[in-house]
Amino acid sequence: MSDPNVSRRVVEPLTLSDLAEMVGGRLVGDGTVAVRGVAPLDEAGPDQLGFLALKRYARLVAASRAGGYLTTAELEGHLGEGVPRIVVDAPYPALRTILQHFHPVPTTAAEVHPSAVLAPGVRLGAGVHIGAYAVLERGVVVGNGSRIGAHCVLGEGTSVGEGSVLHPHVVTYSGCVVGSRVVLHAGARVGSDGFGYTRVGGEHLKMPQVGRAVVEDDVEVGANTTIDRGALGDTIVGRGSKLDNLVQVAHNVRVGAGTLMAALVGIAGSTRIGRNVWLGGRASAINHLDIGDGAHVAFGSTVMRDVPAGETVSGSPSRPHREELRRQARLSRLERLEARVRELEDLAGR
Repeated sequence: MSDPNVSRRVVEPLTLSDLAEMVGGRLVGDGTVAVRGVAPLDEAGPDQLGFLALKRYARLVAASRAGGYLTTAELEGHLGEGVPRIVVDAPYPALRTILQHFHPVPTTAAEVHPSAVLAPGVRLGAGVHIGAYAVLERGVVVGNGSRIGAHCVLGEGTSVGEGSVLHPHVVTYSGCVVGSRVVLHAGARVGSDGFGYTRVGGEHLKMPQVGRAVVEDDVEVGANTTIDRGALGDTIVGRGSKLDNLVQVAHNVRVGAGTLMAALVGIAGSTRIGRNVWLGGRASAINHLDIGDGAHVAFGSTVMRDVPAGETVSGSPSRPHREELRRQARLSRLERLEARVRELEDLAGR
């Protein structure tokens, strides 16, 4: 059933000529062809734009029914003479622009659902939407135009900036700071206690976790990702960072601006991650490390020592990527070396 509070704008088709102008691309072929959207090469119909940005998908062109294509100068030769196309230098930014046109973000009515629970002292800015069964505890502040989805729980004293979106079932614990234009996807947890215990009299006793969790402006956090509050100081996810689904950021971690973390990344407590760092899926880092600005951590790697700025590391434990490649090459020769040693031992024993 459609949500009566969500308004979706009907988007009219555009000609290839219009789209080429929109993205600053070079038009080849019939510019009057009209399309209603973009689709994968093997799914596109005559009223859709096919997207070809990687050579590996050129094999799908022959059977594609797309009315036109968005591609690059390096790949347009795979389309054939006269096939309508828009040629751009940077295909993915162009694709983003076109998708934003055909799929505008739906607007949500400014309202507080009757089933939502707002404690005393909650302050809502203009144009705020609070979904069904959401709970906003004492002292919560929500900025202008932000959307709080169904069943969200905002703990006491949480602040949310302007234009942010909290999808259903997001939870922020007390005292969390969520900036402006932040997106928290379903099931994200911000401000949960860090994993901090001390052994007293043979027992593991919990250390109070008294810091905050701070998510700065323009951050996007994936579904079921957890960001722990600080033990003493704050856990901070820097401006413009993007965290995928199922990421764990432990207590007192500092993530620099513009950093990317793919799914299943796990960062242990008090590690410092610089600006514009890239961590591949299932990468991890132990506690109290420094990962420098612009570093890359490859898929599945385990970082167990500091990573200098700009370094690319891989492996478990991680090491400079070229060193790891040499190590893997040596390992691949072990079986042959073992056979050679046995052969030499046999010769020596004769």
